[in-house]
Amino acid sequence: MFDLKNIQTTADNDPRFYLITDEGLKKAVDMAIWLQKPLLVTGAPGTGKTQLARKVSYELSQLSNDQLKGFPPFAEKPFEFYTKTTCSASDLFYHYDAIGHFQKRYIDDAGNKPHPYIELNALGKAVLQTYGKKAILENDHLKELKDLGNFSDLEDEARSSVVLIDEIDKAPRDFPNDLLNEIERYQFTIVELNKMVAKSDSKNSTARIVVIMTSNFEKNLPDAFLRRCLFYHIHSPGPEELFNIVCSRMKPYLQLSNSNGRGARSNEELEAYFNELRPRIRSAIDKFTQLGANMNDKQPSTSELLEWIKVLEVENFFKEPVDFEKLSDQQKTILRYTMPIIAKSKEDLETSTK
Repeated sequence: MFDLKNIQTTADNDPRFYLITDEGLKKAVDMAIWLQKPLLVTGAPGTGKTQLARKVSYELSQLSNDQLKGFPPFAEKPFEFYTKTTCSASDLFYHYDAIGHFQKRYIDDAGNKPHPYIELNALGKAVLQTYGKKAILENDHLKELKDLGNFSDLEDEARSSVVLIDEIDKAPRDFPNDLLNEIERYQFTIVELNKMVAKSDSKNSTARIVVIMTSNFEKNLPDAFLRRCLFYHIHSPGPEELFNIVCSRMKPYLQLSNSNGRGARSNEELEAYFNELRPRIRSAIDKFTQLGANMNDKQPSTSELLEWIKVLEVENFFKEPVDFEKLSDQQKTILRYTMPIIAKSKEDLETSTK
């Protein structure tokens, strides 16, 4: 009855194939790095805000020593924090498992030490990574941090890093205000240890922290917070940008699918297939844009377009030439049952399948 296909591959989130088509966004990222100020990025869901941090982290990790100009190399992956409605500012830096600690103390007196129940979160990891594990163990003020629950996650040497704070608009109103000093000075206090931790100011560690925050909506944020940020709004891409994005993501997806045995082709056959696919993808993008313009409840996103194109490809929709005015019966059937990827209300679903 059901067909257990799996069309997800590691290419879906590989930052190498994420395209930054907006020159203004590239410059905003550059300025955030130069000025060491957080970058607040807004835009509709599915426009690639979260992927941006992963792309920036990957690209910075590829810089040569000459390009780094004395800065420690960047970690290849960002430290990521996903904001919840219950978050406080301290959650960005660390989490204390008070219940686990209490239970241990109740059962075993040896559990009095809080360190194993404290785990670093994204910004806390980034701050300590400006030292590296070796320097922390040699620092009388910090060496007790070796007993933290996830201290082993840090690298031995100092590293620069990118920090993603995703969907900051979900946080309580006071969350941004509580971050002001911490995010400007990159310092925080672990209350349970009565210890203040600050970014390394050692002459031997000029590690940088690049903070990228995302918001799905242009929710009003405190002026004092915004003054400490750079701001950029990602507009929904047009048809040509969508085409470039889809081609950039589909080619490695097809290569990986090919290597996994689905419709295995030689490299030459795969290249010929992709070249044949390109104009058909362009036609599908034009149809996607047209469908989106007629939807009332929710405009489909770039991520949904990518999912739709992959399902169409798996279902052999592109096997025949694509003319949406002259689709075959099979193409019409495929188009109809793939609409739930794009349309997210009863009315829009009915409109799109007519």
